[in-house]
Amino acid sequence: MERNSYIPAERQKKMIEYIENNTSAQIHELALHFHVSEATVRRDLDDLDRQGAIRRTHGGAIKMDRSTSYEHMYSEKMDLMTEEKQRIAEAAARMVHNGDTVIIDSGTTTFFIAQALSRHENLTLITNDLYIAYQTPIHPSSTLIVTGGMRRQGRQELVGTVPENFIRDTHVDIAFIGVDGIDLTGGVTNANFAEVGVKRLMLESGMRSVIVADHSKFGRVALARICDIRQADLILTDRGIEDEMLNRLRKLPVEIEVV
Repeated sequence: MERNSYIPAERQKKMIEYIENNTSAQIHELALHFHVSEATVRRDLDDLDRQGAIRRTHGGAIKMDRSTSYEHMYSEKMDLMTEEKQRIAEAAARMVHNGDTVIIDSGTTTFFIAQALSRHENLTLITNDLYIAYQTPIHPSSTLIVTGGMRRQGRQELVGTVPENFIRDTHVDIAFIGVDGIDLTGGVTNANFAEVGVKRLMLESGMRSVIVADHSKFGRVALARICDIRQADLILTDRGIEDEMLNRLRKLPVEIEVV
């Protein structure tokens, strides 16, 4: 028996406020908070997602970014879509073979990929992410190279001409690139201009280029365009992606893997 005293419209308004105040929320968490069933929460979240008030996730919802230039802090992003990012990371690690050369872009999804590669042998890992460089355990037979460059204020990634020139002269077996938005019209985008040059060159450096993005990135256009969707060899995402978006992506000349 549901015990809440809100009418549906009022409850949904309160849900938006709760999600915006907490950045994200899980279905069971909202059910307990509003004293309703999880089925009711799912219906409310589906309605709010259609209205564009929040962004639905596999197990709940996240705050809708209102600005194309808004950029979450690294620590904030690390707490978002953790389960989805870990599944993506395990799938990405299965694409890598012992002895490969690998470029790993900055970001939290790519951080999980780097962690998942710790079991591989004889790898050469290249990254522009200081957090990945400091926190990634690698096999004794493997080598980790940091591109060098200028660290963005309050961030972990290295940007500028130093990493761009380094990557321009680099050829690797596989490149993993993180992004902030993937849209059929807007293309592949990022929340800031500073990283775009590095990401473009990473895409070009790999014999196989893989864009890694959890389902919340789809249908979103961020500030700076990286490339057209067709320029990637593979897009790796999680099963929370909407069927309509997935079907439309599969009509493009790019491989899609859902995990």
